[in-house]
Amino acid sequence: MYALHPATVHIPIGLLLASSLFTLIALRTGQKQWEQSAYHCLIFGLIGAVVAIASGLFDAARQVFGRPTDDPVLLWTNGHAAASLIATLCYGRSWLIRRRQPDIVYHLTRRQSYLSWHIAGSLFLIVGGWLGGRLVFGFDLGR
Repeated sequence: MYALHPATVHIPIGLLLASSLFTLIALRTGQKQWEQSAYHCLIFGLIGAVVAIASGLFDAARQVFGRPTDDPVLLWTNGHAAASLIATLCYGRSWLIRRRQPDIVYHLTRRQSYLSWHIAGSLFLIVGGWLGGRLVFGFDLGR
C-alpha cells in the first residue's frame, strides 16, 4: 500500500511558510492585503497540518512499529514527528494571537511575540521537513 503521508505534507508546509513570508512582507510594505493573505494561509495551513499529522500517524503505524528498538529509523521518525508537531503548535499559537488581536502586526510593542511564534514555527517546520525527506530518501520509508 502506498504511503499517504508524503502526499499530504507539501501543501501545509507551503501555506505555513507562505504565511510567515507574507507577514514579513506586510510589515515591510504596510499593505494590509499581505497580512490578510498571511492569515488565510495560516488557517488553511493548520487545517492541512492536521491532515498531515493524521496520515503520518497512520503511516508510522504501518511502517515503523514493530522494528527493533535500536533501529535508527525510529530515532529519525521520532525527531521528524517532534519537530513537525512543535511547528504546528507554534503556528497554532500564532493563529490564536492573530485571531484575538487582528491588527497585532501593526502594533510595535505587541507584535514581537506574534513574530517570534512565526519564526519558531518556520524553523521547526524546516527541520521537520528535512528529517522527513531524510526518512524518504535516506531510509526509503514511504515510497
